Amino acid sequence: MKNPIRILSALLALGMMLFSFGCQKDAEPVSPSASPDASASPAVSASADRDAIAVRLGEIEITAGEIEDTYANYMQMFSYYGMSAPTDDASIAEYIDMAVRDRIYAVLPQWVATQKGIALTEQELKEADTLAHDEADEEYKAVVLFYASSYADAGEVESVSELSEEQLNTALDKINEEIRAAFDDPNADFDVYLADIYDMSYRQHLSDAYTKKLRAEADAAVAVTDEQVETWYADTLADQKESFDTDPTLYRLHRDSLTLGEGAAPLLYAPEGLVSIRLITVAPEGELPASVAENEAKLAALEAEYGKLLLASDNEGRIAEIKAEYEALRAETDQASAGYYGPATEQINALKARLDGGEDFASVAASVSESAALERVLYLGGEDDAYPAVVRDAVAALKDGEASEVLSDEDGFYLVERIGTLAAGETDREPINDAIREAALLSARDAAWEEQLSAWEDEANAAAVRFPETYAHIGR
Repeated sequence: MKNPIRILSALLALGMMLFSFGCQKDAEPVSPSASPDASASPAVSASADRDAIAVRLGEIEITAGEIEDTYANYMQMFSYYGMSAPTDDASIAEYIDMAVRDRIYAVLPQWVATQKGIALTEQELKEADTLAHDEADEEYKAVVLFYASSYADAGEVESVSELSEEQLNTALDKINEEIRAAFDDPNADFDVYLADIYDMSYRQHLSDAYTKKLRAEADAAVAVTDEQVETWYADTLADQKESFDTDPTLYRLHRDSLTLGEGAAPLLYAPEGLVSIRLITVAPEGELPASVAENEAKLAALEAEYGKLLLASDNEGRIAEIKAEYEALRAETDQASAGYYGPATEQINALKARLDGGEDFASVAASVSESAALERVLYLGGEDDAYPAVVRDAVAALKDGEASEVLSDEDGFYLVERIGTLAAGETDREPINDAIREAALLSARDAAWEEQLSAWEDEANAAAVRFPETYAHIGR
């Protein structure tokens, strides 16, 4: 397992760089599973004053240390992607300017809100504080448990309270050692690290709270005309036609997003070859005994040997041995398979008996799970890997309104109902007119918000007072 402190120290400063509102531009995430080469980024300057004011935006102050950390994380990303840190003055200056702009963008919500006279309530401040403390506590638990397991023989424990005093102290000592090495600072320790986690999280939640207020104000100022609604409808319909005709399974993904309430636009078009189904799946619990696969391989080898001997017709003794061995092995394999598949077989047969007794498929499916009760979309006009082949073949053979017999493959058992064939072409607009207008309004609000963000960012960069002498050492 990779060292979490070295990874998290990079992610900590990266998070400080990226926390913002709207959509952070020109930033690539560092993979949590990656361990960038710390030597590729310049060490924090011991002689520089990290607390010196680098940028002043109204009453907000950004320190040289924040600019330095942001720049250092650009270099961490360079290392992750196999790139070298820049050495020429022009490139260094370019990335320093990016770091400054990123830090300004991070405090943009507070600055704009202050300009507008928007303040957070005591309750909102308390909520941000609580969330930040919770996240710092979770970080504490995760790191301590990792180090206790790795260096104090604690095993896989789930709570810090389960650790002995000795195990806890061993973990904390190792954590502090790693933090000092990761941050190249003899004064750094776990408390400082957690304080930084809290600070980053608290500022992020404050930013989110300011953003929520600013977005609500911006949205309230946006309305759409009938002409804008028609333009949105025509553009979206054309996009859906092109997308769904190219890959009809995208229709299902879009429909699933609507079902989950993920804010997708209403469906305006359906491609050819879609059917609506309900699917009951019953899978065996646990793992198929390894002996089954091993025995199947042995059975295949015996079958091959048996065939050769029959062709040769000169070894009746061995043929008899193979038959006896094969029968015993077959019985053993069938017994192991029955033990594995037996409970699932009984369950699926009981469900089928209820259908045969007159219960409707939707009710039987609902008794299994919410997922089974949902109407799903399957594409019959071509490949649809979202469903097992045995299910696709059965649906293709069914008529609308019919249900299948019990189906099975190596993964389990199925009952499927073909509810109906989806009408291809444009969706009847009348029932979804309100949803169309709402989607057009949301689209207009999103566009207006992005435009407003860009304008605010330009204003903030023009208003910011920079003190480049405090961060002139970065990158050199």
